[in-house]
Amino acid sequence: MNAQTTENTDNNSTELYQLIKDEHLTNVVITSQVLSGSRILLSTYKGVVFSDSSFYACEFQGVTFENCVFEDCNFDFSHFRKCSFVNCSFVGCNKKATSSLNCIYSNCVFEPESSSWVDETCNTVLNSKSDHTTDIYISLTLAA
Repeated sequence: MNAQTTENTDNNSTELYQLIKDEHLTNVVITSQVLSGSRILLSTYKGVVFSDSSFYACEFQGVTFENCVFEDCNFDFSHFRKCSFVNCSFVGCNKKATSSLNCIYSNCVFEPESSSWVDETCNTVLNSKSDHTTDIYISLTLAA
C-alpha cells in the first residue's frame, strides 16, 4: 500500500469563523489545529488522523469521515448534521454540549467513557464485529 502522509504541526494554527466547503483530504495527519465557530460543509476526509485538535463551536454539515482517527480532540459546543462516520475511532475526545443529528456512525470505535457520544434516537449506528480502524492508524503511523 502506497500511502502518502503529510503532517501539519503548526501549533499556532488558529482559524476563527472559517467556511470550509468541498474540502477533500486523504491520508493526512493534522495536529494541534484549532477551529472556532467555523462551518465545514460537504467535505470528505479519508484516512485522516486528527490529533490534539480543537473544533470549538463548529458546525459540520454533510461531511464524510472514512477511516479517520480522532485522538485527544475537543468538540465542545459543536454540531454535526447529516454527517457520515465510517470506520472511525474516537480516543480521549471531549464533547461538552455537542449535538449530532441524522448522522451515520458505521463501525466506529469509542472509548468506554465516551460511549454516550451518539444518541441513537437521532442517528443511525451500524456495527460489525471487525474493526479495521486500528490497522489504518498503524499504517498511517508507519508511513510517517
